[in-house]
Amino acid sequence: MPSRSKRRHWPADRIPLQRPVMALALEVYPLWRTIPELAREIGPSGALTRAVIELVTLGLLESHGSAVRPTKAIAHMERLRLP
Repeated sequence: MPSRSKRRHWPADRIPLQRPVMALALEVYPLWRTIPELAREIGPSGALTRAVIELVTLGLLESHGSAVRPTKAIAHMERLRLP
C-alpha cells in the first residue's frame, strides 16, 4: 500500500471547475460534449483543459478526440441520486 506522502491528491482549487464540467456532461448524457462547447459555457482556459484531463484520468469522463462524456458508471451513480 502506498504511503500517505506518495498518494496523489488533486489540488482542491481544481475541484470547483470539475463540478460544472461534470454537470454539463451529465446534462446531455449519453451524447458527447466537446471542449469548445464546455469552454463556451464555462469560459476558455488552460484550467478547463486540465479539469477535463483530470476527470478522464480519474475515470469519471471518457474521451474521444476533443469530445467527452461521463462514463456509464458515473451516469448510473447520478441516476441513483445518492446523498
